[in-house]
Amino acid sequence: MANNNSLPLAETRSTKHVFLSYSRTNREACNTLRKLLEQAGLQTFRDEDNIRIGDQWLKRLQEALQECSAFIVLIGRDGVKRWVGAEVQVALIKHFSPHDDKLPLPIFPILLDEAQPDLLPPFLALFQLDQWSPGKPLSEKLIKDITTQTMRFDDRQLFEGCPYLGLSAFGRKDAKLFFGRRKETLEALTALGNQQHANPDNAYQTNNSAYIRWLQIEGNSGSGKSSLVNAGMLPMIERGALWSCTGIEHWRILGPMMPGQDPLTKLAEILEHGLIEDAAKRDIDSRKDRLAARKSALASTIKNFKQEQTAFLLVVDQFEELFTFADIAARNQFDALLAYALQDPECPLFLICTVRLDFLERFEYLPRLKEIYNSHCKRYLLPLISEQGLREIIELPAHLAGLDVSEVKAAILEDTKDEVGALPLVENSLSILWQHRQEDKLSGEFYHRQNGIAGMLSTEADKLLQRIDDTTRRKDKGKQAALELLLRLTRINDEGRHTRQRITREEAVAAAGNGDDELGEQVVRMLSGERTINSLGAGQNSVLRLITIKEEQEQQHVDLIHETLIRTRTKDKKTGKLIGYWPTLYNYIEKNRDRDIYRQQLRLESAQWQQSKGLGRLLNLKYLGLSKYRALRIPKNTTESRFIAWSQRVRRGLISLLLLFAVISVLAVESFYWIMRHELPLEMMWTLQRFRLGHTPLPELAQIPAGSFNIGEQEKTFIEALDEEKEYFGVPGKSILISKPFYLGKTEITYEQFDYYVWRQQRSNVKDKKGENLEYPTIAKGGRGNQPVVYIDWHQAGSYARWLGEQIGQNCRLPTEAEWEYAARAGKNTAYPWGDDIGANNANCNDCQSQWDGDQASPVGIFKANAFGLYDMPGNVWEWTCSDWRKQFDGSEQQCSADSSNLQPRVLRSGSWEDHPDYLRVSSRNFTLPDKRADVIGFRVLCSSQ
Repeated sequence: MANNNSLPLAETRSTKHVFLSYSRTNREACNTLRKLLEQAGLQTFRDEDNIRIGDQWLKRLQEALQECSAFIVLIGRDGVKRWVGAEVQVALIKHFSPHDDKLPLPIFPILLDEAQPDLLPPFLALFQLDQWSPGKPLSEKLIKDITTQTMRFDDRQLFEGCPYLGLSAFGRKDAKLFFGRRKETLEALTALGNQQHANPDNAYQTNNSAYIRWLQIEGNSGSGKSSLVNAGMLPMIERGALWSCTGIEHWRILGPMMPGQDPLTKLAEILEHGLIEDAAKRDIDSRKDRLAARKSALASTIKNFKQEQTAFLLVVDQFEELFTFADIAARNQFDALLAYALQDPECPLFLICTVRLDFLERFEYLPRLKEIYNSHCKRYLLPLISEQGLREIIELPAHLAGLDVSEVKAAILEDTKDEVGALPLVENSLSILWQHRQEDKLSGEFYHRQNGIAGMLSTEADKLLQRIDDTTRRKDKGKQAALELLLRLTRINDEGRHTRQRITREEAVAAAGNGDDELGEQVVRMLSGERTINSLGAGQNSVLRLITIKEEQEQQHVDLIHETLIRTRTKDKKTGKLIGYWPTLYNYIEKNRDRDIYRQQLRLESAQWQQSKGLGRLLNLKYLGLSKYRALRIPKNTTESRFIAWSQRVRRGLISLLLLFAVISVLAVESFYWIMRHELPLEMMWTLQRFRLGHTPLPELAQIPAGSFNIGEQEKTFIEALDEEKEYFGVPGKSILISKPFYLGKTEITYEQFDYYVWRQQRSNVKDKKGENLEYPTIAKGGRGNQPVVYIDWHQAGSYARWLGEQIGQNCRLPTEAEWEYAARAGKNTAYPWGDDIGANNANCNDCQSQWDGDQASPVGIFKANAFGLYDMPGNVWEWTCSDWRKQFDGSEQQCSADSSNLQPRVLRSGSWEDHPDYLRVSSRNFTLPDKRADVIGFRVLCSSQ
């Protein structure tokens, strides 16, 4: 292979052994290689010859490498696993961390024919690979480089496009571009597992106090904690890099996850997706319920999926969200779940979390993890990136992509001296420089014109805001909308240490659009770097991306791409005012820093309101100070928006109530006078107000179809037992045809319905048949309201029916007794609508086994309706019909008389609360004079369209 990037060491080592690492399956190839190396004058060192596997093996391996001048790893079909992987890892650490002679250890990967280069550990793949077949000689160039201890890196152009990620965090897919942190990555990997460097085959002993299953990566904002884990550690772990310290070769990665507002939901989602391959079998809600119910639920879940030589690694990024964002109850349970699982010796769960240094004191909020913090957690401080690390970040991706960075490298390194936020700023500036490259060269002139790394971020971000302003549909609104969204994505800190906070895409659109969803959606797309016909200027190949959009539990969430956007860079020497890396946004945040406080206050108030019940729903609304929430741009259909809407409604209602208080007081006095004058109970004051406010209690009607039936008593044995009472049961009966359908009141007319009628008639000054004012009927024992109205004579019932017809536009009257019995039977020939026995609790009579038996009328509609939907057809109160008792029960409509001058007795039907069950039979009849009023007589109405 070509070797244009070989780097001979400035000073040569004393002649030492060459360490030869190989798999036992490649022993013969190793012996051949060893002979070839010895023939070339090189002495070799094999671990199996010199290192006995046992305790402290790692220390012996490190000592052996200290005495070696080069490291050769022979790679066959097994790849780089277990012991070979452990040796390679120690060699890499030695390479990236020289000590005594300050010279890195040269590493030479040699691939046999069956080796698969794509499966090499990411860091090992950086070195030039030499292909070799046993039986063939080694290239003279390779032997020379080993002899002279020359550093060899793969010099092929392996990457097309921009090799810099800008402000984006590195992910696992970006491992080949992850430079500058290789030493830290390898150091962090050794922090898990057995810290006594025991034999890896015996390393997994969770009851060993030196065995660590929780690694915490700590660092300042912008130090690259997330990238270290995702692009550095996880790809190495997936290649088996933890075997040497944990004794476990296979790992199932769960995450990364960020706690968010509900860490239990996030954890449930990660577990379901990480443990259950069949998407149809995943149930995130059920998993969350189990996690919330028991502190042992996480440990139990992991143990249920336990496999031989397999461990589970949970990665929690931005652990500080537990302190800044999570609900308290969810945070406490998440704390308990992790602490329990990490202390369970049978649970093969490991944890890697990243946390900002300025939030470490908040661990007091995690009482269970705090208890095991010192005993179970290994903390790794990720320092600010070194100058050498920044040099790698600039040079090595450029090498992969064939770029010339000679004009900008020195200037960037100079600008980043003592710069806390150097890492994201360098990546961002390199990404922008690549966009404005001249052929394959990054322009130093452009870099200086943009005022370096900080100026480049600010300038490009301001350009994006202007581009949004120029291209959005609403001129001069786009920039404001973008700043509002970026402000919404910021959790403001009193000391200027602002942090990011994720929101849903729906919230993002609402924050940017403020009711204009089209504008909000366009701003979200442009801030996320989406290419649209209007989003790019002429000649541009890319745009700066300030936000990210990620899918979480089938819902998109929006986040700032990096906290550098909202952090301070320095202080103005004259004014002492803090200056942000991006002054436009930082100044906007400072101007509106009360927004986040108000938003948190609104979230708390709305949550309390939502959880309250009854009167608390009103008491927990906000009646004063709502104006401060106007600028928050709350999305529709959220708890917060409903809280504000209800607060506004109730406040308007209270104002209206205050304005109407005097009127209500007057009405109350007038109502009291009204009930006293009519000798009505006190509760009628409220009934009167309901009538005034438009309450119109009219009877509900049921449609009765046309048909025929046998009228009168149908049971022969009952008829035979009758004597002179036969006329009270319609004997002998005959077939009656009801030729047209009609409507009948579902219940007897109630006091409320009749009181409304009287109230309306009095207001219209309508007189009764004697020319007197209508009066409210006498109250019965059960009271008014929904009780059947009684003490109503036949004339009053007929007048009410005619008035009702005027209200609903139909012809209304009292039913004939034939119509009444037809409706009561509802197609049955039994003694009662429900059967031949009175039964229990089917009606109200003197022996019907109901709570009102023989005492008083019951409220209407209490008992079960018949097949036509009619209630209380038998029992409760007798009901007036229009039928004349003298007509000998022929069932014809001629039997009905509405002539008020006709004083002949009228037929009553139904039976009442004081009667024997026999008088509740549907054939039962009774009569009384039209002027009769009693507490057992009421009525219902019949209406028809003709």
